[in-house]
Amino acid sequence: MTTRQRHRQHGNPLAIRGPLEVPDWLEIFGRRAPFAIDVGFGPGMFLVELARQHPEWNVLGIEIRTHWVADVRVAAAAAGVSNLHALLGNANEHLEDLVPDNSTAFVSLNFPDPWFKRRHRKRRVLRVDWLDRVAAKLMAGGELHYMTDFQPAAQEALKLLEAHPAFEGSGGFAAASTTGIPSEREETHLRRGHAVYRLLYRRRG
Repeated sequence: MTTRQRHRQHGNPLAIRGPLEVPDWLEIFGRRAPFAIDVGFGPGMFLVELARQHPEWNVLGIEIRTHWVADVRVAAAAAGVSNLHALLGNANEHLEDLVPDNSTAFVSLNFPDPWFKRRHRKRRVLRVDWLDRVAAKLMAGGELHYMTDFQPAAQEALKLLEAHPAFEGSGGFAAASTTGIPSEREETHLRRGHAVYRLLYRRRG
């Protein structure tokens, strides 16, 4: 990444409101292919590596912090990764319009803002209404990966996914990475001996 200043780990999704101009994906990627979407990619190590390991996907990163969108675009160009596009957007509001239904093979949500206070929980990304939208975008068998260090949010996510009729999974947390691709925050927490809670659920056929 080009920017090594210290930035807040989380941003305010309410700062990114209103309609988003949907890019011409055929013009950007030069092809039609399944999408892989990483929500809130932060510094972007995971996102760039996802695109590098999966050239068969059109990889889309959605982030609410402008500096990280700019950094990832530079990093992707430096790595010679052509199947990645990062944009400024709010996954709660904009996922509905960004990609067609049944177009997505993979969605990841790594260490989203936990919104600790009870009155702010409605701002969390992973909610029933968002899962409805993700289910619509995923192909049959498409994967949703979730990862956090905050146990209450992890337990809530597990409960929501287990109850949602469009998803099926193991019913518990994975002991190791579900993607095989590390993220910056995951490595930091593991290095410090912190617990990391991981979920993998698939869209029912």
